[in-house]
Amino acid sequence: MQGYSNTKGKEITYTERQLIERWHNKEKLSNRRIAQLLNKAPQTINNELRQGEVHLKIKTKYSALHAQEHHSVNKSHCGRPSKLTSDLNETISAGVRDKKSLEVILQELTGVCLRTLYHWVDKGWLDVKTHHLLYPHYKKAKKLRKTHPKRPYGLSIDQRPEEINHREAFGHWEIDTVLLTKEKNDCLLTLTERQTRFEIIRLIPNKSAQSVNTALLALQKETQFKSLTSDNGREFARLHEAVTCPVYYCHAYASFERGSNENHNRMIRRFLPKGTKQTTVQAVAKIETWMAHYPRKMFKYQTPFQMYRGG
Repeated sequence: MQGYSNTKGKEITYTERQLIERWHNKEKLSNRRIAQLLNKAPQTINNELRQGEVHLKIKTKYSALHAQEHHSVNKSHCGRPSKLTSDLNETISAGVRDKKSLEVILQELTGVCLRTLYHWVDKGWLDVKTHHLLYPHYKKAKKLRKTHPKRPYGLSIDQRPEEINHREAFGHWEIDTVLLTKEKNDCLLTLTERQTRFEIIRLIPNKSAQSVNTALLALQKETQFKSLTSDNGREFARLHEAVTCPVYYCHAYASFERGSNENHNRMIRRFLPKGTKQTTVQAVAKIETWMAHYPRKMFKYQTPFQMYRGG
């Protein structure tokens, strides 16, 4: 069995071509011997000598430099041409700056796939880079370890009916608060409808049970609440005073049990990052409207507003 190999990724280098030039032109070694020295197939050396031929006045010689230039030209023609154009670059980059995900931007394009968009970003071929994407890094999900809260405020999420778990009906909401700064300041009350992912955001004066209940009492006049799913924060300890529907509390340190709401909070952070000292009711309403009309892959790129209107 032959002891040489010339698999993909093991092309002849310029240093090896210089050795071939010396052994072939000066030392007059046979092609088979050169192949043994370089651990290549003899046919590979034959092809290489033909590729690097230069014709002089009297005889023909092998030139390592000529062979390398010929190889570089051939290499530049490898692969299919890129579909990236200046117009595509401008469209994709503008979408990323407008806080859209690549999945949503893709719906406006033709002839490319999502993997291609990520490839262009990774290679640095666009005006926007990886750190401009919404969530460029992902951590491995931790294993579930259910921990029951020390002071349960009401029903456990384990008691939540399968109808709610499977998102079969409209009117079941996940609730949370989003802090803007560590100091005592205005904060956001967020509610996400589980079936349609429709979002409600309200600016409340502080993170207290009284502020949360006041906002919920006002919302009940225009919104249908069949159930609420909450974490075990103290601001949600008195939800039963504000709503008549069942309230289910997640396990401790298990924010993923309100996954839809947590993902929506991340979307809000695109506009109000941590440390935002001031915002207005008008600005919050604008974010709420933007989220309601943001296309969702899970709904075949329909918006929560379209789903909500159908609900």
